[in-house]
This record gives sequence, structure tokens and C-alpha cells, in this order.
Amino acid sequence: MASATSQPAIAASGTGDIKERALEFAATAREQVSGRTRGLRDYIVQEPTRALGIALVLGVVVGWLIKRR
Repeated sequence: MASATSQPAIAASGTGDIKERALEFAATAREQVSGRTRGLRDYIVQEPTRALGIALVLGVVVGWLIKRR
């Protein structure tokens, strides 16, 4: 019976570890996305014509891919 009592405690401990790791992963991902967003904004400000061209090409490619379906 003692092992049955310790089972939930172990499961709760494991769940806490998983939650902690997931929160750390989310925080790291948030920081990386934030940094890349700033980089993208800087690029658009520095090279607006090139950024517009890239957006145009991507729009044409996505439209072409959707049309093929």
C-alpha cells in the first residue's frame, strides 16, 4: 500500500518538472521571436523597396501554389 501512496507524489513531481520545462521553452521561444521581429523591422526600414519586392514575390508564389490545388 505504501507504493500506491507514493505513485501520485511521483506523478505530481514529474508533472511539475514538465510544466517548468515547458514554461522555460516558451520563454526562450518568445525571446527569439522578439529578437527576429526587431531584426525584420530594422531590415524593412533600411531596405523598404527590397522588402516590398520580397513580399510581392512571396505573394505570387503563394497564389500560384493555391491556384494549383
